Amino acid sequence: MGQPAGLIYGDVGTTRFNFIVEDPTLQKFDYISTYHKEGTILAQVTEIKRISDLPYESIKALYGNGDNSPKRIESSLTARAEVIGYRDERGLLQTPRTPFEIGQPVYKAEESLVRKVLGLYADEKAGAYIGLLKGHDIPVYLSIDTLVQKHVCILAKTGAGKSYACGVLIEELLKKKIPVVIIDTHGEYPSLAHPNKNKKELKLMERFRIKPRGYASQIVEYSPFPRRKGELLRLNGVNLEAREILDLLSAKLTGPQIGVLYQAIKELKEFKETYTLRDIIERVSLSKSNAKWNVMTALDALNSTGILSDQGISPQDIVKKGRCSIINLKGVPPDVQEIVVARLTKELFDARKAGLIPPFMYIVEEAHNYCPERGFGNAISSQILRTVASEGRKFGMGLCVVSQRPAKVDKNVISQCNTHLILKVTNPNDVRAIIQSVEGLTTDTADEIQRLQVGVALVSGGSLAKPVMVEIRVRETDHGGRSAKIIAGEEIPIDFRATKMKREELPQIPAPAMTGSAQQVKKEKPKKAEIVHRVANRLGWVSTDDPNETISILSKEAKKMGEDPFKYLHTLAKLGEKFCKEENPNCIKCPMRDRCRYRLTRVSEIL
Repeated sequence: MGQPAGLIYGDVGTTRFNFIVEDPTLQKFDYISTYHKEGTILAQVTEIKRISDLPYESIKALYGNGDNSPKRIESSLTARAEVIGYRDERGLLQTPRTPFEIGQPVYKAEESLVRKVLGLYADEKAGAYIGLLKGHDIPVYLSIDTLVQKHVCILAKTGAGKSYACGVLIEELLKKKIPVVIIDTHGEYPSLAHPNKNKKELKLMERFRIKPRGYASQIVEYSPFPRRKGELLRLNGVNLEAREILDLLSAKLTGPQIGVLYQAIKELKEFKETYTLRDIIERVSLSKSNAKWNVMTALDALNSTGILSDQGISPQDIVKKGRCSIINLKGVPPDVQEIVVARLTKELFDARKAGLIPPFMYIVEEAHNYCPERGFGNAISSQILRTVASEGRKFGMGLCVVSQRPAKVDKNVISQCNTHLILKVTNPNDVRAIIQSVEGLTTDTADEIQRLQVGVALVSGGSLAKPVMVEIRVRETDHGGRSAKIIAGEEIPIDFRATKMKREELPQIPAPAMTGSAQQVKKEKPKKAEIVHRVANRLGWVSTDDPNETISILSKEAKKMGEDPFKYLHTLAKLGEKFCKEENPNCIKCPMRDRCRYRLTRVSEIL
């Protein structure tokens, strides 16, 4: 072990002890070891003090008469250490149950002991390499299984490096071919496609043992703006249930208004195999209830965003092995951002539960905008994000929340995260929120969080036995989250300029083919539509092979006659259910027998 770094003295317990420092190179947060009858124990230096017995008057006399030259004053260094523990024969972390011996020597901990006790296993195949242990050259790997299964949160003040750290994490996930979906509020992550060319960072790469590279072949960017680079983002707006629509409305509907919405969708289901938001609005407009006006206003507002389409992108296109799908919401109005996050999260969560897409990591930047703490506003995306935080682990949908305002993020979401990367935070409310929400952190940690250097993170959870200080490694890719240069000025990229989303300008997206288990969830054709189709063809009013075409023709004719299309269709459906059955129709009692082409044909055949 070499020369002792100090000797234990004073009040000694089982979880902490004081020691006289004999090694002048020892620093705060260094790891030390000492012997105990239960084994070699790992501890961490949490405080160092220099003590002198020389009174103030003597010190003042030494520096009297304007003599400020350095003087050697007798002093001693003392330190306090927090016990971390040791690993037993089963590999479990244990702490001693009896105090340490007074006078027991303390040594700087060997790298192998630090790795073993803290759980810093260098598993490159199953781990995400995020950086080096502060003060050491020990690589820190986080279990990818734990990251995806038990969620992650990255918290820091503005400019402290949270997006940079998130980029490091994404690089590691892409190396392992883990699917990633990013809610990119400010357009910071398309730079993942390009290798890092920053001269300062290139010099540091050798220390972190990495090389610059880009992930262009794995990056797909989606945006609601049709003129921006990447794929056009449109989400599925076909066959929406009433509860799904209510979850997307910023305005809360009353009981009677909700009833109008449910009734409209119920009637659409009876006669249409597929229906859109436009169909729902049209059906609501035919209601005789005065409650319909507020419902139509709310539905029109939702439809005007242009996000919901009958040709939306499927979850299977967004989540694929080895792919990073970036949902670029830069410049999108906040209310539309919430709708995108709420609907996309719901679609991906349902698809993952049904086994239609592989396990993946869902990263939400500026999480305080999408799942705010109660009292800091409301967001329509809050409920589904809470659900993913509490239930996503069971289905393999990992959640990573990134925020500069921890106090404004829903505590239920943060508390469900098992792994935490906490960079510098100075706001007292934010620090307090972190201490209250993150397990393993104490009030003593609060001061350290405020003193963290930029690029250094306090990492807790996962396979780590104790929160550790980590120097976040240099990124392999270009960092897109740098602050804008004010003096030099910057050209505005053409694809980021304000663009009005016009529905007629939107390119047509091919409807996704339904394959495999997706076909199992396809709805059957409405029974009443089949009945109306049969009756109308027998009467000779239409001559079609498709029930949807029949319903469309009859609805248009009803409107021309000034009748409610659905009441008209209901009348035909009742006629079919009572008289015009598929087999053995009761043509004699049917009120339409004299005008029925089918009956006339049968009579002619008999004669």
